[in-house]
Amino acid sequence: MKLSVPFIFDASYIRFLKDRISCLESVYFPLSSGPVLDSRMRTGKAGLHELAGALRPFTNIRKYGLLNTRFIHPQAYHDPHFLHQTLDRLEFLALDAGMTGLVFSDAYFLNALSRTGRDIISGLEAVPGVNCMMDSSRKVFAFFELIGHTGFKLPGKIALDRSLNRDPDRLEETVREIKARYPSIKIELLANEGCIDLCPFKLTHDAQISFSNLGLSRDQNYPTNRTLGCHAYFFKTPERFFSSPFIRPEDLNAYQHTADAVKLCGRTLGPKFLMNCITAYRDASHDGNLLSLMDAAHWLADLIHIDNKKLDPGFLSVLTSCSKNCGTCTLCRDLLLTASTHKPFTIKAYGDYL
Repeated sequence: MKLSVPFIFDASYIRFLKDRISCLESVYFPLSSGPVLDSRMRTGKAGLHELAGALRPFTNIRKYGLLNTRFIHPQAYHDPHFLHQTLDRLEFLALDAGMTGLVFSDAYFLNALSRTGRDIISGLEAVPGVNCMMDSSRKVFAFFELIGHTGFKLPGKIALDRSLNRDPDRLEETVREIKARYPSIKIELLANEGCIDLCPFKLTHDAQISFSNLGLSRDQNYPTNRTLGCHAYFFKTPERFFSSPFIRPEDLNAYQHTADAVKLCGRTLGPKFLMNCITAYRDASHDGNLLSLMDAAHWLADLIHIDNKKLDPGFLSVLTSCSKNCGTCTLCRDLLLTASTHKPFTIKAYGDYL
């Protein structure tokens, strides 16, 4: 199964991707200049020309710019200068680096870009981001109708919501209905987020990131999550990690008839993390700490070692038949006791975070 992976401006990582281009379905990346329009804090320092030069050699795969912030400042929807500057960057990357399209989460923003009437719009795919939570064919069709009205191209691929990963019947039904109407579309599943199942903090978390990126508030995401959000939740009940709808590398085969590719996340965690993830999912095997492959739950890898190989066999079949009645079930707690050990406190070398 092919992989859709982050593209970050790091020389060793770019060489790594070039050597593995045959296993890639697509790469995705934030715009490297101008306002932050993606759903995470900006980490790269490359200029637009440097980004285009790095992307240019990646031929025959899809390339998507991330404009998937939850929202922008309301005044920006009506600011022609801002909208045309954004489209100037997209047009440059499309013409100079073969960018396929953009990933969005804010439908107002997509409509605002459309209203400019720029010629480049008809040449760019508009892809709903994973944070649009496409958990049914009806929702997919609603977004596709919106995209059709804007004049952007319909997506060549779509990432379905994480919740479907552990609901095989609903996943198969959703894919079947989408493919019946759009037979050539590629279906992706997000494999390694590792956040709370149906996370109740999700929408607010995305909004807090947008506030930070707009400069309307200081970035408080880490301390807020540590004390009030998903970090506090997993610290108190680490066994609930197993109910998160991640996909282990070893379980990719179970999805080969419903999905065309898996999407990997974690671009803010650096090249070392990403290279480790891509290797594991390309090989469909990981001999190490399962938490070290996760994005949202990666911090738990400093506290707990979940021996991924101890979860075989039958791990996926057990969890896809889960009742979700956690109050009367000990399955996740039993898995944690069987497959994990707590790690002693250590201070990692600075390079381990890069």
